[in-house]
Amino acid sequence: MVDIPGWTALAEKLDKTSLDIFATANVSITTKGYADEKVLALTLLARTRSNLKGTLVLLREKRIVEARTIARCCYENMYWVVGLVNEGEAFVRQMRHDEMSRRKQQGQFLFETSAPLAADVEERLRGWLRDTNKHFAKATMLNPKQVAALSDIGRSYIFYGQLSSDSAHPSVTALNRYVIARTPDDDEGGIDVEPIVKDEEIEETLELLCQAVMGVCVGVNQIIGGTSGGSALNGLADEYIALSNKSRSKAA
Repeated sequence: MVDIPGWTALAEKLDKTSLDIFATANVSITTKGYADEKVLALTLLARTRSNLKGTLVLLREKRIVEARTIARCCYENMYWVVGLVNEGEAFVRQMRHDEMSRRKQQGQFLFETSAPLAADVEERLRGWLRDTNKHFAKATMLNPKQVAALSDIGRSYIFYGQLSSDSAHPSVTALNRYVIARTPDDDEGGIDVEPIVKDEEIEETLELLCQAVMGVCVGVNQIIGGTSGGSALNGLADEYIALSNKSRSKAA
């Protein structure tokens, strides 16, 4: 029997712990702003908490595709946190370059598609692109696989890939969820607009969610120098292992 209540309770404890980390963090928001890895870490934690709560809401409504898609965001958050842990200011620069690369791409796309722009807007945009190309000529975009590979946590990329292929992207695997297979009594099969969601998949989603959120909490707590609010993480890690072992034993 699956333990959805147990995993849900752990997710809710992680939510509380994330708030406790915020409440006990000693981080000043200075003029350095988003150039400060501690500030970035806390914003990643805030985003992760939002993703966590959104996933739980969707799972209660058995919107499994949407829940798994948002749970996938938590893995991206975790990879970025690990990037900050391992590379500090160097990764902050990579994030800045990623941002500017994406903005340049968007600006260039407007010109490539001949989008109608007011003359003054076009002039400002062309000026911005010239200046950005000058200062960020070698800037490149980050991608989750690249960032995940920065540490041993990259092994979890297999879960990120799973959530991508079965939920986040309209792949054949994801679309097959809605196909009613042919049977000897039904030669045509059909399309199921409300496929049954198995409890096992809900439990798996909760486990993946907790793994990623745990990683974010641990990493952020480390970046900001440790907090009393993060003192519960060791116990939650033990609880995670116990629930995971329980799930593995049932599947065996």
